[in-house]
Amino acid sequence: MNSLSAKNNAIITFSALIALITWFALILQFYLSMTAYMAQGRTVGGALVEFFTYFTILCNILTATTLTAVALQGFNKSFFTKPGVLTAAAVYISIVCLVYNIALRGIAHPVGWGRAADELLHAICPPLFVLFWIISVPKPGISFKHAFSWLWYPFFYLVYVLIRGALCARYPYFFLEADKLGYPKVFFNIIILMLVFLAFSMLYVWIARIIARRAAA
Repeated sequence: MNSLSAKNNAIITFSALIALITWFALILQFYLSMTAYMAQGRTVGGALVEFFTYFTILCNILTATTLTAVALQGFNKSFFTKPGVLTAAAVYISIVCLVYNIALRGIAHPVGWGRAADELLHAICPPLFVLFWIISVPKPGISFKHAFSWLWYPFFYLVYVLIRGALCARYPYFFLEADKLGYPKVFFNIIILMLVFLAFSMLYVWIARIIARRAAA
């Protein structure tokens, strides 16, 4: 087995392992959340919408999907295996980890399997994906112009959250609760969030360019 084949096999193994861990955490959290929502008298539809409204869930689904695609196809074979998409996913999941551990960790105190799912989705799977991105994802071609296009996903997510919140007064995160904080405060929070997304996007592009230059040297 030559070095290239060994490297490809290592990437497949690494991506598949992280994908399995992430899918396990998502399935576990789905079971726990749906059970809790149904116990509260929620409808199945309402419970599903609630579950998939959390940015943490959506971003972990994205990283699990990209990792699965890489394990099955390699890089640049489909949308989810493009380096730009993988880098955007790294940006999003990094912010999930950052926001949770800085602003949200002290709010909820899950126990048992709930604690396991919570830690996996917020503190274990995100760093593993970032490590995968650093080690495995091809960096040539990732440029600063991509950073601005990566903002559309969180932007449309935030628009959806505000529209849904206006209709049913349910918000996934306290800093988006317009009914309590008022729209001026929420809009200020959104501006800060978007600036954080942009800063992280620029940071990842900068790191990618440094890694690409060193690899080419």
